[in-house]
Amino acid sequence: MKIGYARVSSTEQNLEVQLKQLQEIGCEKIYQEKVSGKSADRPELISMLDFARAGDIIHVTKTDRLARSTIDALQIADELEAKGVGLVLHDLGDININSQVGKLIYTVISSFAELEKSRILQRCAEGRALAKSQGKHLGRYKNEKLHAQIKEFFAKGMNKNLISKTLKCSRTTIYRVLNGSN
Repeated sequence: MKIGYARVSSTEQNLEVQLKQLQEIGCEKIYQEKVSGKSADRPELISMLDFARAGDIIHVTKTDRLARSTIDALQIADELEAKGVGLVLHDLGDININSQVGKLIYTVISSFAELEKSRILQRCAEGRALAKSQGKHLGRYKNEKLHAQIKEFFAKGMNKNLISKTLKCSRTTIYRVLNGSN
C-alpha cells in the first residue's frame, strides 16, 4: 500500500501542495498534521508508523517534513526497515532510503535539516537579544486589572484556589502576582 505523510509546523501554514503531490503519487492513505517537527512525538506520525505493514511504502514530499533531527530521522528509518516498510523521499529523487546508498543520502540530508533548525533557533535568539537591547518589550503585557483583582481578593481572605476559579486564571498566575515575580 502507498501511504503518504504530510506535515507543516503551524496551523497558519497550508498542507495543500503536499497533499496534492501525495495524491498524484497514488497514496491510498495520507496522514497529515499541523505540528512542529522538532519532536518525533507527533500523533499522526505515530499512527502512520503503527499502521504501516511489511510491503507498504511511505511517501514523503520533503525530508524535513518527516524529521528535523538526524537522530529522529534515523530512528524512523530503522523502525520502518525493521518492519519491512519502504520509505521514499521525493525531494531526494524518489530514493528509497532502505537501500545502502539511500540511507547514506538520507543521513546527510537529515543532518542538513537539523543544521537548519539550529540556525533558525540561533537567528531567533539573536533577534530577541537585539530587540531586548533596544528596549523593546518581549512577551505578553501584564494584565493590570487582573493583577489588582487577585491582590484585592487575597487581601479579603479568599484562598488562592478560589481566586483562580473565580477569575478563570491559573494558580501559577496567582502565585506570581502575590509573590511579586510578575
